[in-house]
Amino acid sequence: MKSRNISILTILLALVVFPTSAVETQSTWITSTFSDENSMDVSIQSSEQVNNGQLIFKLTSQEKVIETTTLDFTIAPGQEITKVIMWDSQPQFKNYVATVSVLVDGRSVDETSYPFSYGFVVLPSFQVVDFSASSSGASLLLKPRSVSSPGVADFTFQLIQDGEIIYFETKEDIPVMQSNQLSIDWPILLDDNTEYSVRVKAISHTPDITSSYVTGFTANQEVEIDDMDVDVDDFGVSVTLYGRSQVPFNGIVEVELHKDGSDPLVFTGKPEPLTLDRDDTVGIIWDDDLDPGTYKVNIHILTLGNEIVDRYETMLFIPERTSPASQPTQSQTPGFTILLTIPGIIYAVVISSRR
Repeated sequence: MKSRNISILTILLALVVFPTSAVETQSTWITSTFSDENSMDVSIQSSEQVNNGQLIFKLTSQEKVIETTTLDFTIAPGQEITKVIMWDSQPQFKNYVATVSVLVDGRSVDETSYPFSYGFVVLPSFQVVDFSASSSGASLLLKPRSVSSPGVADFTFQLIQDGEIIYFETKEDIPVMQSNQLSIDWPILLDDNTEYSVRVKAISHTPDITSSYVTGFTANQEVEIDDMDVDVDDFGVSVTLYGRSQVPFNGIVEVELHKDGSDPLVFTGKPEPLTLDRDDTVGIIWDDDLDPGTYKVNIHILTLGNEIVDRYETMLFIPERTSPASQPTQSQTPGFTILLTIPGIIYAVVISSRR
């Protein structure tokens, strides 16, 4: 009986000291996180395939929930992924806590919190004057907070779609001693009519402060007519186009000729697919000879959805056609008569000298 009691006690102690949940191996976990009043990011790793994962981001202040956002994720074994969200709430309080929870198949597997204050306790050595982004790239305008105490920082540009960083580029050890503009071009193709977020994560070296700045844009096809390389004459028109976006342009060049009292004549041509800084010249020949008169020329760059991307206007004058000149009655031209007369004169001089 005494031995039986000792065995039961041993089992109970083992359950208390080594609970079942403690010996389970954590397969998906958080490796790092950051948040401020503008955005939050979290990096996670996994030792197994996860097809039904969720991240729940929660922003609180004084235990009051301000905002909650959920992102789905999948992850392969041994992979690390980073997800980013932008807080929609306008800052109203001084102290916040950002929390992210990791769920796999609806079960919570990890959670962490990141407290921060709205407004820097210690200011970074630079100020962001302007931050903008478009279908071609992003630009950040900086200036030193103090001319007498310039600083150095690292800036990481992140292009984000649905919480995923699809491209990033870091500029390291950037001195901010005066107004300084940092710009990048997107090296990847973008989808037309699609919303993208852009985030810059900045790390000031001294003092050591991390901050984020966010903006967004809708990607569109953008093409520009080179005003200095448009030629219109009585044979046709040539137009040079430049791509201004990483959304490939898939459209047409439409030329309208307007003449008083007549229906407009419409001609079209198709350029090659154009992306940022690529160019193509489109040539269009009139189908028939144009009637004499003055034409207003409208050149439109159209998407396949009939949206005008760029336009150019000029004038074209076609003169009256002249009738062929009448043929002379004599078969010889005056010049040709003179050429025939010269040998006759020489012959007469020779005969005279022999006499």
